[in-house]
Amino acid sequence: MAAITLAETKACLRVDNTVEDNLITKLIGSATATVENVLRQPLSAFGPLPDNIHTAILYTIAYLYEYRETADFDAMIKFLRAILAPYRKEEF
Repeated sequence: MAAITLAETKACLRVDNTVEDNLITKLIGSATATVENVLRQPLSAFGPLPDNIHTAILYTIAYLYEYRETADFDAMIKFLRAILAPYRKEEF
């Protein structure tokens, strides 16, 4: 089961149509992979997903959705490292 659903993401983004469902679904995958890369471990390594990790995935989706043409990936990764620091493995 995915950590974040399309319905949950659309509610967070306040999207109430299906026009961008394909884009949003891809962003869920990209955000999940990005968070796992920052964590240096898969989400499956966690029992119940901690709220900070859940929030980090939603933040990443929202950031990529809102700033799809002007995203500052360096700033986004720095934020993710800060919020995910307690869960981040030192090495792969």
